[in-house]
Amino acid sequence: MAIGNIGKTIIFETNDERILRFSSLDKTVKSRWASHSRIMKKPKKQFLGPDATSLKFTITLNAMHGVKPVTTLRKIEKAVRRGKPKKVVIGKKSLSKNKFVITEMSETYDYVLNKGEVVKASCEITLEEYL
Repeated sequence: MAIGNIGKTIIFETNDERILRFSSLDKTVKSRWASHSRIMKKPKKQFLGPDATSLKFTITLNAMHGVKPVTTLRKIEKAVRRGKPKKVVIGKKSLSKNKFVITEMSETYDYVLNKGEVVKASCEITLEEYL
């Protein structure tokens, strides 16, 4: 069953052969403001408009769930370095009418066998709306 995707880079799914899902999806919506100094008064705020939306979440890559941790991590790293905008879909709905770019990733090797084979890893991904 498809859970969602980041373009074709990452397909989140759960089925009998493979489990790849995310956790802790954080969506940040911001606006931009200017601050103007005033003599003997608090600064005056001026609304400049909306800012880009950002997303942050963690995925767990587990070989026992049919996922190749290192291969998937390199695929995500390649997406960070290329900077190509992609649609982010959760369920059947896009999170925004705009695409997102993966701006940052960090990886943690959670379980490694004695010959260096990574069995389980986690990856934190940060995306920013591409306008």
